[in-house]
Amino acid sequence: MEAVARGLEAGAATRTARVLFVAPPARGGLARHVIELLAELHREGYGVGVACELEGPVAEAARERSITVYPCRIRTGGNPSRAALAALHLVGAVSHMQAQIIHTHSFAAGLVGALATPLAGQVKMVATVHNYPPNAVGMRSARTQHRWAVRQVVRRAARVITVSEALRQGLVELVPEIAGKTVTIPNGIDIRAKVTRAPAQVRADLGVREGKALVVMVARLAPQKGIAEFIHACRAVAGRWPESEFALAGEGPLRETAESLRHELGLGDRLRLLGEIDWAGDLISAADIVVVASVSEGSSIVAMEAMAKEKPVVATRVGGVPEVVVDGETGLVVNPGDPEALAAAIGGLLADPEKARDMGERGRRRAAERFDINLMFERTKNVYADLLRDAMKAGGVRS
Repeated sequence: MEAVARGLEAGAATRTARVLFVAPPARGGLARHVIELLAELHREGYGVGVACELEGPVAEAARERSITVYPCRIRTGGNPSRAALAALHLVGAVSHMQAQIIHTHSFAAGLVGALATPLAGQVKMVATVHNYPPNAVGMRSARTQHRWAVRQVVRRAARVITVSEALRQGLVELVPEIAGKTVTIPNGIDIRAKVTRAPAQVRADLGVREGKALVVMVARLAPQKGIAEFIHACRAVAGRWPESEFALAGEGPLRETAESLRHELGLGDRLRLLGEIDWAGDLISAADIVVVASVSEGSSIVAMEAMAKEKPVVATRVGGVPEVVVDGETGLVVNPGDPEALAAAIGGLLADPEKARDMGERGRRRAAERFDINLMFERTKNVYADLLRDAMKAGGVRS
């Protein structure tokens, strides 16, 4: 009877876990991941809070759901003094919320969590790694400060979640002793999400005439996303395929570069620079081909969304992207930093619409089987449950 009682107590504790998220001032896929997980846990009755900057998509989404937002400034770059200051704020948030778990997102947030955890009592840290360290092609960053920060994060975390197996393997190669506490949980998407505008209406609104092919990329305008490579590929495709049109949705530090390059290459209105949009799903649904041109990427939510909408994907062979897009089955995968290879792959699909349709259908099936957001939710909640059960067995969980 005593064992049964302990089991029931452990089950109740994991169902009512108090989880404090720590998030950088990010937009795009990372922010969406945090928001979706926050919303799910809130719906399920978990105690949730978020430590982040007071302005931004994560804070806004939390406030809409009456989730407490604790001010915490997360800065990239692994600067120890800045991270230490943020860690003190985080310790205060943990105490106020009586959190059982700190769940960090990004290396910068992970470093803050790693510095806060030893000062925050019995709280356990879960670190989700979404991408490679800044300015690093792989885990072995050239900067000593980055390597130090990565090691602090993964050693002090009780569990390390990576969004791709490539990221997990990179971390284990760098810090072999963490292998037993790492787990790969791919990003998830709502494969049943509906569009707000029909594809024909989106194309009409963009000025894409009937019979034209629309090639789309959705990405932050940042160096790691391969913005210049995509625009050069558009120029090459435009020369060979007069009936092709292009759209690039996203905002970021390379906005002026993108505008200048579009002008320099003479693409004009054939390449639409849409800026940051809240209808990316509609745009993907209206596309004939979706491109992921990244030179560094942990995974690709955009590729998952494209596959869910039966669109063939042309992507680069970086990080966990080949774990999403199966070369020759759900799209075409080429080497990064090679605009001609991108253009050739895009052109190959434009030349063979039947093959493109077949890839789209296979992509839809793969997205449903592997990348349904509910799988991500359940796997993450299982990590929490395992961690709290272990802590209760050791007598170190805050009830």
